[in-house]
Amino acid sequence: MQDATSPLRGNLKSAVAEIIALRILDGSYPPGTTLPTEADLLADLGVSRTCLREALQTLVGKGLISSRPKHGTSVRPEVDWNFLDGQMLAWRAKVVPQNQILAELVSIRDLVEPEAAALAAQHADDDAIAAMREALDAMGAAHGERNPETQNADVRFHRLMLAASRNALLSGLGACIENALRASISITSDPRVSDPIALDQHRLVLDAIAARDPEAARREMVKLMAMTRDILKTAQALPDA
Repeated sequence: MQDATSPLRGNLKSAVAEIIALRILDGSYPPGTTLPTEADLLADLGVSRTCLREALQTLVGKGLISSRPKHGTSVRPEVDWNFLDGQMLAWRAKVVPQNQILAELVSIRDLVEPEAAALAAQHADDDAIAAMREALDAMGAAHGERNPETQNADVRFHRLMLAASRNALLSGLGACIENALRASISITSDPRVSDPIALDQHRLVLDAIAARDPEAARREMVKLMAMTRDILKTAQALPDA
């Protein structure tokens, strides 16, 4: 967990929101408890009242806390927390073991991406398919080896596929999928792990989408996810079961 007494860097409101969020996520402020008073938090964090209140409002928006007159600000039950929010994903990664986070993210991909591929095969227009093909070409620019550009292209391919499903809720999971991809890449880019980009399997997914074949798109995406799991298990980043 980030030390709350360390210098605050970057956007001050975001830094304060993160410090309090990490205290909630690591159990220092458990669900159902009341946060310290505004005066105590101001003294602890050394920021202005406006900055603190804006930070707390950020946490309200993520379902972490609620505020009621005469009752103070309390931590909401975990069931109310917006775990799929991009910032929440990043914050949890600082307090939850990496293999647990990665297992959760890969499981979400297992559930979401095969169905998104099938929907994309039904609904993607020519522009969406062309954009995915452009991302696939960019993934192959280094002959399957990973570098920042090919990694970004990999993320773009998957987010474009989600958007091509024409399901706004699936597309809204893009931040979660992106975090899953980047977490996987950070592990499988280790020189000790052989993980060239699975260009051929990505191409099979795209070919099925372009052929308007939902079952084939679903099947090829399942295969791609199985390859991802195998690589992560080889890297000992995922549990066996």
